[in-house]
Amino acid sequence: MLVAGIVFAAALFGHLTRPLGFLSTFWPANALLMGVMVRNPGWAGPLGWAGAAAGYLAADFAMGGGIGITLWLTAGNLTTASVGYLLFQRVSSPDRRLERPQSLLFLLLIAFAAAAAAATVGGGCLVVYFGQSPMQAFEFFLTSEFSSNLVVLPMVLTAPPLAELAKRLAAQAAPVGWRPNAILPGVALLASILVATAIGGTGAIAMPVPAILWCALSYGIFPTALLTFGLGLWQSTVLLSALTPGTPEYAAALTSHRFGVALFSLGPIMVAAINAARSRLLSELDLAANQDVLTRTLSRRAFLARSEAVLEQNLAESRPVALFMLDVDRFKLINDEFGHAIGDEVLATLAERISELLRRDDLFGRIGGEEFAILVSGLTQPATLALAERLRDGCARLRVPVGRAEPLALTVSIGVVWGTGGPASSLQHLLKQADDALYRAKRAGRDRVVDETLQAA
Repeated sequence: MLVAGIVFAAALFGHLTRPLGFLSTFWPANALLMGVMVRNPGWAGPLGWAGAAAGYLAADFAMGGGIGITLWLTAGNLTTASVGYLLFQRVSSPDRRLERPQSLLFLLLIAFAAAAAAATVGGGCLVVYFGQSPMQAFEFFLTSEFSSNLVVLPMVLTAPPLAELAKRLAAQAAPVGWRPNAILPGVALLASILVATAIGGTGAIAMPVPAILWCALSYGIFPTALLTFGLGLWQSTVLLSALTPGTPEYAAALTSHRFGVALFSLGPIMVAAINAARSRLLSELDLAANQDVLTRTLSRRAFLARSEAVLEQNLAESRPVALFMLDVDRFKLINDEFGHAIGDEVLATLAERISELLRRDDLFGRIGGEEFAILVSGLTQPATLALAERLRDGCARLRVPVGRAEPLALTVSIGVVWGTGGPASSLQHLLKQADDALYRAKRAGRDRVVDETLQAA
């Protein structure tokens, strides 16, 4: 019933936008059905396809279609969706989601193959009921399906789950996430569409190109696909309203226009896909350079570099800073008794727990081996010591599974240095003072916090 409802609504939309006495100029139902089946393979069973057929038939009969033409066109419509669905099963999951630039090549080939199959099955209907020649009928069906596939499919295939989409929209609507400049590419696209509509002519289809490419560089793949769908809908309906069905020029102009819309829609999606791939690569490079692979904390180099900048800013404003040096107690014994794999698990579990207890702006890095450093700013001395005790207690409550033996309990020792320092204070000076406090905690029996006030170097 859900599939039938989706198909019925999309088919009814196609009927309502068609020229009087002619087939639709934009038919999104087939591409939408194909995308829905690709995204939800569990729906692509006998009941799902039967529901799709029922949706097509209901829409056609509701618009007064005869039984012969309705059954023939429904066969062509189902051919598009089913052939496309089967071909998409031959490509990898990332390519089905258009996550890579080369995915667009698969999309192009599948869209054309599905359109050609549909034209072969349904083209004869145009010969019998509309008096077109076989070649004209084939071209009409092919271009209709091809353009609709390339306009609609990217939007369906890249759409995030509803829960994730709602979360993204809420984040954008929040005052912190709101950036007025973010809407400028969309405003430019809307303005270009309005100008193109007012001017008209053969060049109108290309007027939004700079704006849609700006959108592709500014937004993700799905927003770009959504905007491209809206642009394709405008190109396939409003821009074609100036043509008169039945004239000698109509068929040729319609074929040319549809091919233009189809290939036009690939450009913004390709730009967005390349930009997304570039962003992922830069993110991976950033992680490789700045993140400790095992614990997902800052690497030593990244921690020191970022701490230098934070320390300089806070000391210039006379804001207090605190540096924690944290070390896992008897870590060598853990490695010797349980092996390095368990030792790595201890460090990863410990780092995850500590990260949960820190603020988002606190800097947390692995200095080496089992030793970690934390830089916090803006806390009073009592609040700093309270945080250190929460960290110590949180680590003491951890239990790491070690096979069939009893879970392994952990303790940590923490050295803390706090203060506003002075002009001569440096990160290296803080590290030395915090390290001295850490070793005093070790000598005092471990599993404790030792602090001292920052002294100018």
